[in-house]
Amino acid sequence: MKIDRDFDIDTLHPQIYQFVVEEIPNSIKTFIDFVEDRRKNLKNVSKKVKPIDVVRYDMKKIAKYKITGADGGDNGKELEGFYFGIVGAIAYTSQGLEEEDKTPISFGKSLIWDDEVDPGRRAAAIRDRFMYDVATKAIEKRKPDFLLIDGPLIPNSRYIPSREDSKEYNKDYNEMKTALFSLLNLAQKEYKRRGMLFACVVKRVRSTYYSDILGLSKSIRDSVLLNPVLKKGQRTDLIDPAEGRMLKDEFPKEHKEIKLFFIKSTEGMSPIRVEIPGWLSKEVDEISSLIHSTADPLTGIPFHILRADILTKVNIPTTDLTYTRFISHAMDKVKSGELSEKDLDMINLRRLEIWRL
Repeated sequence: MKIDRDFDIDTLHPQIYQFVVEEIPNSIKTFIDFVEDRRKNLKNVSKKVKPIDVVRYDMKKIAKYKITGADGGDNGKELEGFYFGIVGAIAYTSQGLEEEDKTPISFGKSLIWDDEVDPGRRAAAIRDRFMYDVATKAIEKRKPDFLLIDGPLIPNSRYIPSREDSKEYNKDYNEMKTALFSLLNLAQKEYKRRGMLFACVVKRVRSTYYSDILGLSKSIRDSVLLNPVLKKGQRTDLIDPAEGRMLKDEFPKEHKEIKLFFIKSTEGMSPIRVEIPGWLSKEVDEISSLIHSTADPLTGIPFHILRADILTKVNIPTTDLTYTRFISHAMDKVKSGELSEKDLDMINLRRLEIWRL
């Protein structure tokens, strides 16, 4: 395929793009290899995975449940003198699907660091801490029957500090862990007291648990393996997660037992992964029914998670607008004499960083 010279590529030279396009047939060959790998293993998957039908609740029954969905978001920019970022979280609660939460529990702040090894990772740890905090407040103030968290119950092991990490990062990491385990303690208490259910939803599945279970020589994502096996409204049985560093070394004994399952709530999209504490194992039928019954028909994501996700999107325009306000406040300090114009070199964008007004 020849690229038209008049064809406008916004960020890539046409000659480079020509090379990319010419490589697409080879990419297709690799894709076909992936397809063949899945076809070859589907028989074994079908033998191992026995789909379980999930009961779908009607609107009348869903309306009896008060449901909370919690999520967080973050973004930032590298400036000449430091990292400038935004982080926030929200807990969206409503009775069933009809009611709108006009005053969701939320929190956010701006971040500024001058010597962080991986500022994006630190911002993510703070984001997750805020998400656990607003979820905890939602339990205390809104008293939901079902709490959903966007993301895994077991945080990614990349959060675990290394020798290179700052004292400040270690502090934020430990506060994130404390917030998570405090949330789990409260959720368990509320389950015993009034039957509150709790689950974590992973929308973008990259795990390969079933490759390990089946002993496949080449790992295939769970969502890819399970998609042809599960029909809409079906789930897998509960399985144990792999005991990685986070679960093995960082989780307290009382919260080490975790279970997970996969559920397909819509046609045309692969299954999502749901993680729950072990003490909720016997409630898996009700949890899966609530997830399936409140799922968005296009994405298969539970409505309250989807709503919280939308309300915590820290996109580029929001980041740029916040940076603009930061500059405005800095200019006010120049006018008042607290700063000089020469000091403003520190808030310049790094070379090739984009600022859209």
